[in-house]
Amino acid sequence: MALVIFVGCTRASNQPAHPGGRVAQADVELKVESVTSGPEGLAVAYAVRNATSHAVLLVDGLPEWGPTGYVGLAPERAYVDFSGDDAVLLRQLVPVPENLDVEAPEVPALSRVEPGATASRRLLVPLPLRTSMPYPTGPEVTRELSTVRELRLRVGYVPDAADLRLHGAPESAGLTYRTAEYGQVLTRQQILDSGPLPLDGVK
Repeated sequence: MALVIFVGCTRASNQPAHPGGRVAQADVELKVESVTSGPEGLAVAYAVRNATSHAVLLVDGLPEWGPTGYVGLAPERAYVDFSGDDAVLLRQLVPVPENLDVEAPEVPALSRVEPGATASRRLLVPLPLRTSMPYPTGPEVTRELSTVRELRLRVGYVPDAADLRLHGAPESAGLTYRTAEYGQVLTRQQILDSGPLPLDGVK
């Protein structure tokens, strides 16, 4: 049986900045609705409300890789990173480390949220939690959920703008995605941070 904990709404404007983007403005709001632990893994259901007067583009279309390379988009995938006993689930563009040369940066596809609209999303990561980042900079870490002291969700978005160069991408899970250039997403991305998510009911 899955264990579920319901979590309230957090305004990202109160969260500290961190690498990978600026702190989001208060009128784009992340609400984590539930955290579920079950046979499939750790699932987090959340919603992003766009209370601005312009569309925003969620940086949430992470790619899926197979044995022969790129397979397509994985709408429920999230990056997993650790800092000590803390874990963070990332649905955003992760900057290429300064000391690393890559042939092509990994840029998640973008999904549009119109002014006044709310986008509902779900992510699913296997348990135990394992490091899953586009640019590994150290050994892989594996942790049982019971050993995680603090869990956070971070979601990136880019405000829509006339000079944002968007290209078509295939639909996935009923959502329409667009692709954008690494440099434009990197410099414009803003970050929604859930704050610490209670885990007592899911460990």
